Amino acid sequence: MVRQLRLEEVTSALEVSLSVSDLEPLAQGGQKFVFVCALETVPAVAKVVLLPSSGPDRDHVLERAQREVEVLAAIDSPRVVRVLSEVVELEIADDVQAVAWVEEYLDGKDMRQDLDKTWNYDRVARLIAQIGEGLADFHEIDVVHRDLSPANIRELSDGSFVLMDPGLARHLAKSALTGIFQPGTVGHRSPEHIPGGDVQPASDIFALGILAYRALTGVFPIDPSGAEDDYYRRLRDYDSPPIENRCPGIPKPLGDAINRCLKRQPARRYLDGLELIEYLQKNTDVFGSYFKSA
Repeated sequence: MVRQLRLEEVTSALEVSLSVSDLEPLAQGGQKFVFVCALETVPAVAKVVLLPSSGPDRDHVLERAQREVEVLAAIDSPRVVRVLSEVVELEIADDVQAVAWVEEYLDGKDMRQDLDKTWNYDRVARLIAQIGEGLADFHEIDVVHRDLSPANIRELSDGSFVLMDPGLARHLAKSALTGIFQPGTVGHRSPEHIPGGDVQPASDIFALGILAYRALTGVFPIDPSGAEDDYYRRLRDYDSPPIENRCPGIPKPLGDAINRCLKRQPARRYLDGLELIEYLQKNTDVFGSYFKSA
């Protein structure tokens, strides 16, 4: 059990180990601290995760942090948050150790803060196009995000969307980056997240469809309430209702994209972000102004 820490203990360790300054608390939850800071003169975010004292839990926390930073370091994209340092292990006090790293500062808000009202078609089209590009960047290096949920998507003040927090990512080729289970956020899981399933790039596509459906309608396409076993059964056996049932006036290319993302069988979806983007780029009237090159 990690003792209660004083913030000044954490900030002092960060200043020494990561050469950051002007640290201000941004968020804290469980064993994780997030600070706004400056890396030299660049606005940044420092993330700190406390390590269990020993055992497999310690190894898991360390591996997850290293996985997140390694994945982000392999991608250079305006649709994916940039990492600005390596993972460092630090000793906050004699009895407390942690891992920490620095990412770019993103203004705006995450998607959780704006799901209390439904979105318009243009905003959802921008979400699909830009997070689709972020997923394509992941899938191009054989990485599955596995936890595409509102907490992991940032809408910047200019209206663009950025993908964050691949701490649960699975690398399809490098076993060192591959988790031993299929995590994810309740309500935002794919049928492949069911225990024993095989999460693939098409699973991220399903999760993007959930986000778009929920943003447009205020409800989940597959009800996540009740017992977990019941939720998994619905994911396995139920088809998502067509989006036009709730949004009769939806532009056809947008509706078709969402419906295909939410196909229960992975082979009937876009197989990865690259295939999704190919479709979207053919429908420039709805999606064309939202890509990197626009």
